[in-house]
Amino acid sequence: MFLRPIGLGIFIIGIVLLGYPALNHAASSPPKSGEDASRFVLHYLEALSQSRIETWASADLGCLNHTREATGTQPSPFTPEMARRCWDATLRGHIQMVNQQAESGVFNATGRGVGLGLLADRHRATENWKDYPPAVFVSPPIVLNGHAPTPQMTVSRTSPVQSFALSNIKKDSLVSVSGQAVDIQILYPDPFTAPLALRPEEIWWVNGSQRQFGPVRAVTARFIVVTGLRKFGFVADRAVMNEVLAGTPLIATTHYGLRPENGRKFDRTNPTQPFVKGELVPGSTQWWTRAEAEPIIQAALGRAPHLPLAERAEFLTRLLLIDPNHPDAHLLRGEDAYQALLKQGVAKGGLAANDGGALQRIAELYWTIQAQTWRQELTAVAEGYEPAADALYQSLASYEALGQLEQATSEQRRRLGALTRWNNDPTGALGIHEALLRDTTPGTAEYAKILTEIAWDRIQFVSWNRRYDHPWLQQAYTEAEKAVELSAQPYDTLHAHYALAAVESLSVPRNLDRFQQRMRQVKQDLDRIPGVKGLQGQLVANDLVKSLTPEASAIVLPSPPRSREVLDVAVHANPPKQDIIWQWNFDQDQLGRLPAGFATLNRQNEQADGWQVQADPAMPNGSHRFVGAAPCLIQDCARLLIATDVRTTYPDVTVQVRTPGSTDQGELGLAIAVTDPSNYYAITLQPGTGQVTTRHVVDGTVTILGQATAKLASKSWHTIRVQRINFLHLDKGRLAVYIDGAQVAAVDDVMLPQDGQVGFIALGPGEAEFDGLHVLDLVSNRTFSKPAAY
Repeated sequence: MFLRPIGLGIFIIGIVLLGYPALNHAASSPPKSGEDASRFVLHYLEALSQSRIETWASADLGCLNHTREATGTQPSPFTPEMARRCWDATLRGHIQMVNQQAESGVFNATGRGVGLGLLADRHRATENWKDYPPAVFVSPPIVLNGHAPTPQMTVSRTSPVQSFALSNIKKDSLVSVSGQAVDIQILYPDPFTAPLALRPEEIWWVNGSQRQFGPVRAVTARFIVVTGLRKFGFVADRAVMNEVLAGTPLIATTHYGLRPENGRKFDRTNPTQPFVKGELVPGSTQWWTRAEAEPIIQAALGRAPHLPLAERAEFLTRLLLIDPNHPDAHLLRGEDAYQALLKQGVAKGGLAANDGGALQRIAELYWTIQAQTWRQELTAVAEGYEPAADALYQSLASYEALGQLEQATSEQRRRLGALTRWNNDPTGALGIHEALLRDTTPGTAEYAKILTEIAWDRIQFVSWNRRYDHPWLQQAYTEAEKAVELSAQPYDTLHAHYALAAVESLSVPRNLDRFQQRMRQVKQDLDRIPGVKGLQGQLVANDLVKSLTPEASAIVLPSPPRSREVLDVAVHANPPKQDIIWQWNFDQDQLGRLPAGFATLNRQNEQADGWQVQADPAMPNGSHRFVGAAPCLIQDCARLLIATDVRTTYPDVTVQVRTPGSTDQGELGLAIAVTDPSNYYAITLQPGTGQVTTRHVVDGTVTILGQATAKLASKSWHTIRVQRINFLHLDKGRLAVYIDGAQVAAVDDVMLPQDGQVGFIALGPGEAEFDGLHVLDLVSNRTFSKPAAY
């Protein structure tokens, strides 16, 4: 709450008296002296804030000192050229001191990098804050940006006359001068142009959470005016201290900038005397609140729709710093930012269409494709700032706020879901779109549009999580087919038909005939949109379908700008090899022999034979064959059978396993990342108990990474599936383990090598049987650079 002037004065006086006992005698000091000093400081600040350079310089101690050094110890006239040089140097110093560097690791810190930074007492109590000299708070380049009105200044407090020890006047020694501390309250009358500072309740250190800066309404700054300067060769006898210039006179022991306790040259001359310097008065900063700014906000909102886009964006950002939940501001910013994102898509994709509605829809499809495949087109993370990402996050935040305020329209809810998916949160997008579908009349064109969004939500989840067997893939197919039936416009049908093509591209195994049929339908939709340009290349040459589309070989999509950390930009245009699936059912292998393409891999002194293809006696003529491992004579032996022609970094491996006897306590399962008999990962099942164990073997030493108990299906053969997932597309892996279709474990694998072989493993003395081995190389899990740049 902003205090009324009388209350504020009492409040500040209390602080000053508590902090500076020597000022307690102010009431008994001569009024003329206090009034004279305060008037002098006010005139100095008015000249500074109004850029009256010569008037300001003639009262500035730093400028007077530079003149004294330039002309010797004899007083000389103060020229306009000298005043201008001092003015320019002072303002440069203010700008450098206030300049906030972009903070590495801070995501979406609203207002970051601008304004006054850290002014709240809880922030200024740390070492990492900028200790500003008081003139910063009225310096024109700091507080007069954006046509801001001149700050209003009033005297809050004047100290009695006291002695100050100043450095930088006599070489390597201090001089004593008389002076007074004058506290000036500085009020910034317009919340839309007032300087920003981090709000008191926000944490100040580098972090990944959003932080709110707010416009400052008032500060109280303490200025020091000193007298008795002529005897030291100054042209004037009185001046206000300017602490920003290099070599300027300073009160002994003071230091401005980062870490104010550092760099002190002199010890305290009188430890019993309270320490006074020019500074922000502790506890004096006040921020604009919504209640105080409401009349100004309402007047400005009436003008906002008529402002140029860039100016309106700045205005809305500032308004939302004052009132984060203002619905009118979110309505304007959400629409502006969403349209800006679509315009970025039109520019990046070279898109065109005769009709504005059609152009908007093909731009939305462009971003759906980019979010689904090469996301750096959207975020350009390695480059830092990206206008498309900025627009996405602004519109996403505003539409979320409208939803929370229950003021979002159906179209805004649809857009919110799409933005959420483009931000790579498909499950969040699905929740938004499914709720919207329940509120939409079935059988309508709007219903079809939302069904298409839902299909794309499911497709993105399946694709980015490498869950190609997930039932959502088939659900997406059904929903997209229904959307095709209900859609009337070719650009809406295009979204649904391309979703069907995406489902076909992700299906394992693929049906290339059906995929080509869907792509022909996509082309027909595209041809029905008048004046459409630019989208065809995006539809056939993106990473999702490029390797399956013959005509894509002649198309190279433009690569976005990337930082030096992204080493291989050619990977965007060149699809990886497609021999990524290996399957064995062993029905064609010779009985009693090792299966073709496999070899045993055992440590010294362990059983190396005992692997052979066997026939299932329950099947006629032994038509069903599998691989069996004979009992081992050693109690804790490990037997490995490895596929010799398969090497993969990110495997998705599935196998059927069983043990001949129900009481057999042996373990059997999969080995991955196998480099030799003593180095691999083993994921095993004990069918008698359902225990699943993940082991890491390094130079023969076994480490158990995790154990879990699975609920086994009531059948003799059980399914084990192991995926190495490139978690969140960082260079950080995770092993996901599934038993009979249900996930039972997920283990981090930070030590997993880049590639290795895959095969069967049997542990302990029991027999083991394996069938239906399926290996998929998850090539799209590989990072595009080493190390990962995103």
